[in-house]
Amino acid sequence: MNQVILRGNLTRDPELRTIDNGNRSISVINFTVAVSREYTKANGIRDKIVSYIPCEAWDSGAELIAESFRKGDLVFVEGSMRNDKWEKDGVKHNSMKVRVNNFSKLTKLKKNADHTQQQQQEEEAVAF
Repeated sequence: MNQVILRGNLTRDPELRTIDNGNRSISVINFTVAVSREYTKANGIRDKIVSYIPCEAWDSGAELIAESFRKGDLVFVEGSMRNDKWEKDGVKHNSMKVRVNNFSKLTKLKKNADHTQQQQQEEEAVAF
């Protein structure tokens, strides 16, 4: 099974571009999600590891993401890992990225005056 689920923040505004494919144009968008994992070191100090995950969406999903996602947004992304390989000027390259299937923008609510923590609210997920 090849399934990836990410929850993190966008590191920059998504980049939408159009590819001409003969008789029709196809939209594709690229963006990066910063995901973090907190842990406690042996000495008791809390620390965090941040990973930057490149993501790619196509067609109508790409256009919806371009309309709603901005740098810093908290997002949920579900998809599959893809390994792209290509050769340029005789040099072989490869790149891992998430091919997005479902996504949503998350809203993080602040603590209220009583300092009780409220739950995070997720907007309706969009599948394409």
